[in-house]
Parts: sequence; structure tokens; C-alpha cells
Amino acid sequence: MADLTARDAVLVKYLNEAYGKEKQLETVLQAQIGRTQNMTIKKRLREHLKETKAHARSVQSRIKALGGKADAGKVPGPEAITSLANKAMAAAKGPAQILRGSGVADNELRNMRDAFWNEAEEIAHYTVIEAIADKLSDKETVKLAKQIRREEERMQAFLGRQLATLAGAVIREEVPARERKPAGSRPARRRSTTAARKPAASKPTRRRTTTTRRSSANGRSTTSRSRGRTRSS
Repeated sequence: MADLTARDAVLVKYLNEAYGKEKQLETVLQAQIGRTQNMTIKKRLREHLKETKAHARSVQSRIKALGGKADAGKVPGPEAITSLANKAMAAAKGPAQILRGSGVADNELRNMRDAFWNEAEEIAHYTVIEAIADKLSDKETVKLAKQIRREEERMQAFLGRQLATLAGAVIREEVPARERKPAGSRPARRRSTTAARKPAASKPTRRRTTTTRRSSANGRSTTSRSRGRTRSS
């Protein structure tokens, strides 16, 4: 393998970090698929596992095209970094299950929270790669990074919707109905529609009055009508 230029070395460095994350997630996704009992989530995780393997192959090909070598071992994942701490905690507290939730819904929620975090890290990787490649006028790497980033964003959006749903499932599973609202809270009183309405202002009516007037000349009475007032003789 020929020595890389400084330009290509920078690109290969960041591409290798993304490649390492993709290879790490292949194992993580397989474990999450095995743990989840929600068939909708399981199906989507399986689809994303295929996407993840395709991402790794594409990034590996791009690294080779730049004259580099794909090396997934360069970037230890969070599981590798914290493995000793987790083992010590498990030994101190009992079964490894204690590191997860005690209920089905809680386990599902924690798994999806971890998956959401992993997608955020991948999105960050490809955002950086896209920006660097753009500044170095590497259109092929820009195109690849943008395509993968968008797929990771779609997956994260799906996981975000599951978090909201699973949070409700945890509450139903672990919190009695009588404790789901703060003590003393009362539902807002609805105002009566009839009471809320004000009667429309009525227009003043003009009274028509009839007065009888006797003619002094011939003794005959005549009738006159007036509006709003009474005429007297």
C-alpha cells in the first residue's frame, strides 16, 4: 500500500472511525434483536442490521479507494471501554440481569434508549466525514457520507417514536393507576356553554300609541297615531 497523502490520510482516519462503529453495531444489533419481544421493533432492527452491514462494506470500499486499509479495531466501542466496570458491578449486585430493567417494558425501553444513542453517534460520525470531504472537494466521500447519514437519521426517528410509546408501557406496568397523577390534582372544570353565552342585547322597541282627540268644533272625535310619545289635547 502506497503512502497516503496528508489529505487522504485525514479522510481515511475518520472513515475508519465510522467503519469501526458500524462493525461494532453489527454485534450490538444482533443482541438487541434477541432481547426485544416487540415484533414491530424486532422487524425494524433486522432491517437496520442489513443496512449496517451494507454501510460497513461501503465505507470499507471507500477507504480502499483512497489507498487506505479498513481497520475496525482502531476504535473501541463503549462496550469495550466499560466492560470491566460492568463485570465488576454484576459480580457485586448479582445476576447480569440487574443491569437491565426488571420488567418487559423496562427492558424494551432501555434497549431502545441505547439504540437511539448509538444512532446519534453514527450520525455525528457521518456529519463530520461529510463536512471534511466537502472541504477537501472529495465528492464521492461526500455522497457516501450523506447517504448513510440520512439512513441513520431515519432509524433514529423510528427509535424516538418507540421511546415515547415504551415510556407509557413502563408506567402502565410499574405504576398503579391511582398514583399516575399527583395527589390532590383535579381535572379542570369545564364551563357550561349556556352560562358562557351572554344574551344578545335587544333593540329598544318604539311603542305606537293611539290617542283620542275630541274636536271642539263639531264634537267628533278623531284618532291620531304617534310614535314614541302620547299627544294630549
